[in-house]
Amino acid sequence: MRLHKNRSFCEGSPGNMTCSSGIHSDKHDPCIEILEFIDPLCPECWGLEPAMKKFILEYHDYFKLRAVLTTKHDTANQYQFSQVKKMAESWDKCAHMTGMCCDSNVWLENPPSPYAIAIAIKAAEFQGSTAGNRFLRRIREQVFLEKKGLNRFEELQDVARLAKLNVEEFSNDFHSCRSIKALQADRRLANEMSITELPALLFTNLCTDDEAIKISGQYDYDVYVQILEDLLGYTPNPAPHPPLSEYFRLQLYLTTPEVAVVYDWSEEKALKELRKMQLLQIIEPVTIKSGEYWRYITNG
Repeated sequence: MRLHKNRSFCEGSPGNMTCSSGIHSDKHDPCIEILEFIDPLCPECWGLEPAMKKFILEYHDYFKLRAVLTTKHDTANQYQFSQVKKMAESWDKCAHMTGMCCDSNVWLENPPSPYAIAIAIKAAEFQGSTAGNRFLRRIREQVFLEKKGLNRFEELQDVARLAKLNVEEFSNDFHSCRSIKALQADRRLANEMSITELPALLFTNLCTDDEAIKISGQYDYDVYVQILEDLLGYTPNPAPHPPLSEYFRLQLYLTTPEVAVVYDWSEEKALKELRKMQLLQIIEPVTIKSGEYWRYITNG
């Protein structure tokens, strides 16, 4: 099957990708498209971040990535206590299983508004793929790591500023019908692709009539590379990794498991390298309920 034939090239990592239209100046035009079906507040989707970061960093030349939101909550954004308690327990369980820390107390103290957050992400996407992906990452960091419910529009505007969006345009798009229609289109696409488990990835070769490959849940990193290789018909060459300090400058926030996966280190080695950067005052640790993450010191 064929999906979305506009030719845009994206490189970087979630929240920090650079995209352009047409054929890349000195590289081939990617013919592989990956649709990443997620709920922005899904802990299992958050747990996929380390593998996706590495995949994008190493093979961004070979594919285009688009997030498809599957938020199913209505506009009321109202939760009963039993629901928020269940969400908090789900976050704690996933954090324990994946090692991706998150602070589940946000559900008990200041429950996020899933629908409003999804609409905000769609509004950000109108400023381009780079802006949309950057805003998505910043939203998730603020909720999972900084324990912010983002229940007021002013808070969403603050995230827009953090993501370096045009805040006036973001505000206009957030309050327009087209953001709602964009979210509805994402939901329809998820239904058409029979997405029943999150996260889910749909790999498509836009240059052939071959069937798309859909995988749900989380797999070993090599599985994603093998699927890419099978669709391309040859073995792609992974891009070199930037110095960790440069990667932090782009990402701003990273967890120890993310660093370990991206750089193919043990968690012990990753922690050792992170402590070195802490001593150099490049990053600082932040301890939350389920663990510790690292924040880039912007003036360091």
